[in-house]
Amino acid sequence: MRVLAARGLAGEVRAIAELNPGGRDNRQLTENLAYLLAADSTHGPFPGAVEAAGTSLKVEGHAIPVIYIPHPQQVDWAGFGAKVVVEASGDPQATAEARGLLAQGVAKVLFTRSAATADATLIRGLNLDDYDPVAHRLISCSTCTANALAPVLNVIHQAHGVRRGAIATVHPALSGDTLLDGPAKEFAVGRGALGVRAVHSEVARTTGQVLPELAGRLTAMSLRVPTTVVNALIADLTLDRPPSHAAEVVELLARATEGPLAGVAALERGLMGRPRAAADFKGDPHSALIDTNWLALSGDLLRILIWHDNEYAYCCRVADTLELILSRR
Repeated sequence: MRVLAARGLAGEVRAIAELNPGGRDNRQLTENLAYLLAADSTHGPFPGAVEAAGTSLKVEGHAIPVIYIPHPQQVDWAGFGAKVVVEASGDPQATAEARGLLAQGVAKVLFTRSAATADATLIRGLNLDDYDPVAHRLISCSTCTANALAPVLNVIHQAHGVRRGAIATVHPALSGDTLLDGPAKEFAVGRGALGVRAVHSEVARTTGQVLPELAGRLTAMSLRVPTTVVNALIADLTLDRPPSHAAEVVELLARATEGPLAGVAALERGLMGRPRAAADFKGDPHSALIDTNWLALSGDLLRILIWHDNEYAYCCRVADTLELILSRR
């Protein structure tokens, strides 16, 4: 909502469906949503007017009905005039049910996750121009980490050939993390969020979806850490055609960030001749900030460090995809 409002698109939002009401009073829940939008612990105050009006969220004078219902197919999207539904619940069952929305007057469903049922997985800086308004009705924006890695990896692969890659992400806490230990599907995730936990990462699989020539060549893991929003991604890549010097890779990436990856990736050179820290990248709209301070080449082994605000930057990419869909209906 913050990104859409910043782009003047808040008035395009027709309705919001909260799929996990948890048995609370709907008016109180709407007030809670308004409260969370108006004052965000990470990104600060919302720059416009926000209030609750009954069971509607009022953003900059635009009233958006909030429907509390457990299944997206039970929402009368067509009645609200919604042509595109952004499926951002994180619920796998809701993703599986999304195709049924197409028979109810919805033109497109956009997933904020990797989805096997999608007609296309689109990432800006890689294949967003492949969007087909006729054939692509269920669209995945992939994951925040794949949006950070895949466009940069593609540039390196095209120039130098990536034979193998080992990816490690230092990932901030997520909404499912808890301060106290508790059960979780992946056991380590359920350990207290104030500690560092090694968990599974999907970035090797999701990158292989959009770069099929690299499918099976990447491995990945994630360290979940008690920080907020900014992710550090470290990629160790074995190259088929390695350059002579690391400066050649920096030059290659500099050209890409000024060309096909403009607005998607940027070079991060530090501050006062010294590397920055994760907190400096909060709220940055780039999918990938390539830190040249830590880029290193040893023979055919290239190490690259990418920073990204895995919430805000990803929302920017979802908004980019929405704007493309709206412009090519």
